[in-house]
Amino acid sequence: MRIASIKSARLPQLIATLVVLTSPAVAQTADQTNPSMTAEEFSARALALGADMPINCTIRPLRVVELTSALPGVVREVFVVPGQSVNVGDPIVRLDDTAIRAELALAEMRANSRASLAIAETRAEGAERKAKRIAEAFSRNAVSQSDNESAQTEAALSRADVDREREMLELSRLELERVRALLGQTMIAAPVAGLIGEDLVDPGEATSQRPVATIYVNQPLRVEAFVPSARLEDIVSATAHVIRVGDGNRAYEPTFDYASQVADIASGTISVFFKLDAPEVLPGTKCTLMEETQ
Repeated sequence: MRIASIKSARLPQLIATLVVLTSPAVAQTADQTNPSMTAEEFSARALALGADMPINCTIRPLRVVELTSALPGVVREVFVVPGQSVNVGDPIVRLDDTAIRAELALAEMRANSRASLAIAETRAEGAERKAKRIAEAFSRNAVSQSDNESAQTEAALSRADVDREREMLELSRLELERVRALLGQTMIAAPVAGLIGEDLVDPGEATSQRPVATIYVNQPLRVEAFVPSARLEDIVSATAHVIRVGDGNRAYEPTFDYASQVADIASGTISVFFKLDAPEVLPGTKCTLMEETQ
C-alpha cells in the first residue's frame, strides 16, 4: 500500500473494512449495544478505544545482504572481522586462485602466439604466386585446364587457412578475457556499505556451502511499527512521527516509507515502515511510535 493509494478517497472504507475483520471485540461490543451499527461507526468506536494505546515498533537494518561467491572454490584469505564497518568496494574474501592463474598463463600464450598464422600466410602467398603462374601458362595453352583448376583451388584453400588462423587468434583473445574475468571474481568485495555480521566464512571453507559474509546496511535504519488497523489512517496522514527508543528517553523523527498492503488478522495490525537516520541506535532495539497532527 503506497502512500498515494493510502491517502486516496477509498481509505476510510478500507479502514472500516479492516476494523470489521481484525477487531472482533469491538464488533461484538457494537453489536450488543446497537445491532444496526455501520462499518463507519465500527471504525470510530475502534479509534476511540485504541487512540491512547502505544504503538509498538522495532528497529531493524535497512537491508541484510548475504554475500555469495560467483565461483565455486575454497577461501584463501578473509580481510574483515565481525562488526567491522566496510564501504563499497572494500575487499572481503579472496579465493584460492592457483588453478585459475595456471589457466590464465595458458590463455595468454595462446592469445599471443602468431606462429600458426605466419605459416598459413606464407603458404597462402606461395599458393597465390603459383596459381598466377599457372593461370598465365593456361592462357597460352601451356598447361591443362585440370592443372589450372588445381592451382586455383590450392590458393583458395590457403586463403581459407589464413582466415581460420585469424579466427583462432580471436577466440584465444576472448578466452583470455574470460579467464581474466574469472580471476577477478576470486576477490570478493563489498557491494554495499555496512557492518559485517557474525556469519563470516573462514579460510579453508568452500564457497558452495553458505554465503561468505553477511553485511547489515544500517544507514539509514528501518523502523517497523505494528499499527492497529483502526489507526492506520491517522498514522499515515500525520504531519510528523516520533519514536521513543528503549527506555523512552531518546526520541527521533523517522521518515515515512510505506505501509503493508495486508493486515495481520490475528493481531489486528498493519505493518507501517519508516526510515530512521540515527547511527547511535542499534538494530533490534524496541521502540514506540506516536503521530503528530497539526
